[in-house]
Amino acid sequence: MSTYDNLLDLADTLIQENGYAGFSYADLAERMGIRKASIHHHFPSKTDLGLAYCDKKMAAFHKLKSQIDTLPAGKAQLLAYLEAFSDCVEKKQMCGVYAMLSDSNLFTPELQSAVSQLAQAELRILSDILENGRKAGQLHFQVPAEDMAVIVCNAFKGALMLNRTPPHEIHARTKEALLRMLTTD
Repeated sequence: MSTYDNLLDLADTLIQENGYAGFSYADLAERMGIRKASIHHHFPSKTDLGLAYCDKKMAAFHKLKSQIDTLPAGKAQLLAYLEAFSDCVEKKQMCGVYAMLSDSNLFTPELQSAVSQLAQAELRILSDILENGRKAGQLHFQVPAEDMAVIVCNAFKGALMLNRTPPHEIHARTKEALLRMLTTD
């Protein structure tokens, strides 16, 4: 893997552990065993790193959507979406998108826009999952799918944050509650 890709992967880990404002190029350099100048070669500014990170996450969302679209509409698609964050659960990390959102008031307008587009793309994916599941008769809710997507996403991502502290069960409880709530009449 290239230094560029390794830097983005490490940035992903650090963002999910500490938030975007919670790490510096010095942290990246130390953890990778390279000089800060090498990082600046790939990402002249932290905004450039943030934009590349958003591009990486957007590509991951497109891949996730493609995988989800191969599954039957309803519970299977919803589970696939929820399971996509299992790595965060195991590592007691936050969702990278929500971690970026929490720091977004500190960003340049360009990075704010990229983070907003990323969050909206995720909500569209989840909204489609919910609406397709409702049309298939497998998911049940009374509000527009777009509103339910916000509720599910916020509950689930909030659970990831709460899951970082003991007893580390909030995520599992939230996942089960969401599934019961959406799959019963």
